[in-house]
Amino acid sequence: MIKNFITALQFLTIFTVTRKRNVEEGDLAKSMVYFPFVGFLIGFILVHADRGLLWLLPDAISNIFLLIISVVITRAIHIDGLADTLDGLMGGSDRESRLRIMKDSRLGTAGALGIFFLFLVKYVSLNSLFNDHKAAALLTAPVFGRWSQMLMMFKANYGRAEGMGKAFVGHLRSGGLAAASIVCLGLSAWVIIDDARTVFLALGIPCAIALFTLLWRWYIVRKLGGITGDAVGAVSELSETLTLLLFVSLLSGR
Repeated sequence: MIKNFITALQFLTIFTVTRKRNVEEGDLAKSMVYFPFVGFLIGFILVHADRGLLWLLPDAISNIFLLIISVVITRAIHIDGLADTLDGLMGGSDRESRLRIMKDSRLGTAGALGIFFLFLVKYVSLNSLFNDHKAAALLTAPVFGRWSQMLMMFKANYGRAEGMGKAFVGHLRSGGLAAASIVCLGLSAWVIIDDARTVFLALGIPCAIALFTLLWRWYIVRKLGGITGDAVGAVSELSETLTLLLFVSLLSGR
């Protein structure tokens, strides 16, 4: 259990617990069950970073540093996946050309614009959230982002012959997804619910994330012929952003 959690932690974040053991493909597949737990740890760090920043800076400025911290913690791997995916989808005319563009390390116009608008939406959303609601959003957005990765990879076909994502895509078992989903939904409900109105928030967000992920998965398979690691990283970032937007939307007028 601890071994698989450490594998997930070291793959998804900048934190290095141990350098002494070799990670095999089977270890990576088993670690997926702990993705939401890693997301919760990321959210926990962001909540306390936010509280520390607010001692020194106003909301509008501290939120900029909060976004920077979130990128540093994850080594920007999901942001990179989003940019590569958008470049491929917008720049390619068929499956082969899209996959070839996604493999190119250079940042294209679509990828750059996608990153800009993603951070713009995140920043504006954070500026609209305060106190307990902001803390709940920061805690749960990374959790739902990693949960969406699991939904994306469950019983999916890998879109390339080789690649890092091959160790994950299609290897998640039903029991692992079910267990992680129960924990994910339980954590989010515990964090979000504080009165009758936020019950709708706790129920609405996972439903929206699941629906969005399935639509994104259908679209990616249609365009690429299968799931890639970049597309999985992209859905994580998009799901986090959607979670923040839903917090703002469903809590507006309070």
